[in-house]
Amino acid sequence: MAAPAVGRSLLLAAAATAFGLHATAASAQVSLNGQTGLVYMPDARIAPDGTLRFGVSYADPYLSGWSSLALFPFLEVSGKYTRIEGVESGFEEYGDYKDKEADFKLRLLPEGKYWPQAAFGMQDFFGTEIFGAQYLALSKQLGDFDFTLGYGDERIDGVFGGLRYTPRAFPGLSFVAEYDAYDYSEDTGAAVTGVIDRNKGPVGGLEYRWKWLAAQLSYGHDEVGVNAYVSVPLNQKEFVPKLKEPPPYTKITPRPTIAQWNVDPAHRALMARALHEQYFKRVRLGLQGATLRVELTNSRISQMSRAVGRAARTILLTSPLETRELQITYTVNDLPLATYTFADLDKLQRYFNGMIPRQQLEPTISMRYADPRAGDVELETAAMLDAFDQQYRMMVLDDTEGDFLSLRGEGAGIGGFKLSPKVSFYVNDPSGAFRYDVYLLASYKRELLKRLFFEASVRVTIAEDVSKVTTESNSTLPHVRSDIAEYAREQGWIGLERLLLNRYFAPAPRVYARASVGYYEQMFGGAGGQVLYLSPSGKWAADIAADWVQQRDFDGGFGFQDYSTVTSLASVHFKVPLLPTTTATVRAGRFLAEDEGVRFELKRRFASGIEVGFWYTYTNGDDITSPGSPDDPYYDKGVFLRVPLSPLLLKDSQAVADFSLAPWTRDVGQMVTSPGDLYDMFERPVRDFKEEGGLTRFGDFDDKN
Repeated sequence: MAAPAVGRSLLLAAAATAFGLHATAASAQVSLNGQTGLVYMPDARIAPDGTLRFGVSYADPYLSGWSSLALFPFLEVSGKYTRIEGVESGFEEYGDYKDKEADFKLRLLPEGKYWPQAAFGMQDFFGTEIFGAQYLALSKQLGDFDFTLGYGDERIDGVFGGLRYTPRAFPGLSFVAEYDAYDYSEDTGAAVTGVIDRNKGPVGGLEYRWKWLAAQLSYGHDEVGVNAYVSVPLNQKEFVPKLKEPPPYTKITPRPTIAQWNVDPAHRALMARALHEQYFKRVRLGLQGATLRVELTNSRISQMSRAVGRAARTILLTSPLETRELQITYTVNDLPLATYTFADLDKLQRYFNGMIPRQQLEPTISMRYADPRAGDVELETAAMLDAFDQQYRMMVLDDTEGDFLSLRGEGAGIGGFKLSPKVSFYVNDPSGAFRYDVYLLASYKRELLKRLFFEASVRVTIAEDVSKVTTESNSTLPHVRSDIAEYAREQGWIGLERLLLNRYFAPAPRVYARASVGYYEQMFGGAGGQVLYLSPSGKWAADIAADWVQQRDFDGGFGFQDYSTVTSLASVHFKVPLLPTTTATVRAGRFLAEDEGVRFELKRRFASGIEVGFWYTYTNGDDITSPGSPDDPYYDKGVFLRVPLSPLLLKDSQAVADFSLAPWTRDVGQMVTSPGDLYDMFERPVRDFKEEGGLTRFGDFDDKN
């Protein structure tokens, strides 16, 4: 990825100030197993907060793809997928033996002037644990040298240590030496690969770093090791400059009087058209005395506060001359969320003209959660709506939502048509370690009546080999997910993904509801609903969702199978005390396979907006299929990555890419895909409403006090 990067020295300086770290960035590099360390051995270092790394390492006979993340300044987590060359897996199409590994490192003591940094870590701490180890490490920076001494158990057998030398004249270059204390004799296939004869001993390496890229070349045990990786600073707000960002509305036109505004709909149509050209949707206008009330939403700008700022700028230039107060209510799926009231329009205009700072404007703005009981803004005349209809846009090769290739069409309402390619990957099935699914997804969304939405999507398969999965599900639970290969085989080249109606409600401030009926997803259809409550502080929210669902036929048509159930989950989402960028979610109730239990989720949001988290579900499903057993049932778990595409694009966007790593043929602890999850809809705009007094980038730039 080509993008300007924040210098490592600046990142480290910020981390050192906040958390008392004294090591240089060069001392927090990655070992062959993906954890911060030396060559094979770990150290006590943790990368700068928010550093996400992806890499590939090879040291015969181990070929690994790995990823690591400094989830907090004191905690690093990593995962690795390793192929052991020459060791048979036992499955003909699977190839060599492969294993997944999860590791973590916890900083126990930050480095001080006279004492080292201390950390405790575990490698491969659940699952097969064939590479399992625990260790305690100490690291101390002395000039250009960073020394490490540690002790480990299991695969790390006893004392280990080493050093990294980074000359000040060449900060991108390091020399590494260590004593490798791994006990290779118990490794899977050790006799076949020959590592059974590998002894503990010295290892040396050479490292080079350039911006986001780094590599290490090492030698030890008569083998050459290679490790190459990319580091992404998730706490960097933007990765590419916004070179294609549309400018705000600045066109100067004669403003009407209130009398002219009320008589001639062309003035209202002009304002509506100017807003629509900036991706504002479902615009409603109402003039009451000298107060102009506007309801709207935006389909492109990622931050609600920034969208409100752009709307206010446009409205000022097209509103009646006698307007003395402006009220803008921002909506989400036509549900009112927040109302901004501007009491001094002269000062607001001076702010947009760059004549006064934001702190002088703030006292003239009041913000509150919208009250749906106050009544909707009166809809304007048909002439204004006709102006919207004439603005229907078709866009080819459009990258507003981050798609490499897409065809989109949209009008003044919420939704529209979109056709774009999609790809999914699946790994670690016994009948093939890698599976793929490439398809076109055509989707359509339209508001039929107020807050009543019709949604449909159809997938057209381009290429896939998921249908070649030959391992049949041996699950003792209802097969709610584990028959995925059957759907791929029976569906053919085209299939119905979604076909449903969603009706949304706003019965009270901060209370929202949804009722749904139709085909929710590829595997299930049904009917249900959800109610969401938002706390006044924005620090927590609660919802309850219940759905009656029936399993769909494998062919992707309109038919159903015999299995049906009622699934219901009550959820609480809250900001973790002392960790304001971290959100925890607890869900309790009945899951899709009729198992009952609790699902825990934890995620960290970084300055770029990227979120990383994991989940763990404990239910009474008693999944005893391998690697589960009657004495130790399997519980659903996984990690996820949510990437807002705006930091990666040349213009702002609300598009988000979701990735997850989890067993894909399990039935325990599964949830039906929500037809329109209310918390997901409101989480980001509520966060914008509560950060920086609801005025983050209000003037189209970062101008916080």
